[in-house]
Amino acid sequence: MTVIAQISDIHVRPKGRLYQDRIDSNAMFARAIVALNGLETVPDFVLITGDLTDEGSPAEYAMVRELLAPLRVPYALMPGNHDDRVQLREAFGDHPWLPREGELDFGVDIGSIRLLALDSTVPGFHHGELSAASLQWLEHELAASEDKRIMIAMHHPPFSTGIPYLDLYGLANVDALADILSRHANVDRIVAGHVHRSMQGRLGAVPVLTCPSTTTQIAARFKPDADPASYLEPPAYLLHRWGEGKGSGVSHLCYIETFDGPLPFA
Repeated sequence: MTVIAQISDIHVRPKGRLYQDRIDSNAMFARAIVALNGLETVPDFVLITGDLTDEGSPAEYAMVRELLAPLRVPYALMPGNHDDRVQLREAFGDHPWLPREGELDFGVDIGSIRLLALDSTVPGFHHGELSAASLQWLEHELAASEDKRIMIAMHHPPFSTGIPYLDLYGLANVDALADILSRHANVDRIVAGHVHRSMQGRLGAVPVLTCPSTTTQIAARFKPDADPASYLEPPAYLLHRWGEGKGSGVSHLCYIETFDGPLPFA
């Protein structure tokens, strides 16, 4: 069995500062770490799918490292549109998965799963786009791993959400990714963040799942003139689990907060 926990959009701030001047995102991320450490089935790996910080500052990345220190399992970080590649490299330069130049694409073997992380960020902008170099890297990695189940991770999900103010900042070149996937049958799923909600979709034959934020959740407002809004809905993470054989992969939405129970239902 292979288990990967995914958290996303943690928006860490410098010590003593609040996210959007009203939410203690650092404390909420710390609670997420406690929740992951307390799981009955210990994950093999933890993946954070971007927006590690809110402004990409050195003080924020130092705080990310401090808050991650209690985590008891291996982890990897990916950039989001609120991150800064240069500062992320400097803060986590001792991590072997981190490329030393160019986009922050990397691959990691975790049990029976090959994780391929794609850097979808565009420096200075909030929308996503996969560079020609990243797409070429993905094609090569998929061809070299035809005997493995692949999970692709990216910050920007490769679908339209139907929420107008979110789709302004979506992934620009979805078709290029879909074209590559059409030539490889070993991609089990795509996971993403960015949208601060749990969503499910598809890109061709491949399921796409988004992870909620550990901070605020973006409102599901679908009217064309809808104003952006967020709520303090329960923060959550995804737990991806694979057993042996086909059809054994499943992803669970898990809430970070504690609730009453277990209840004595027959």
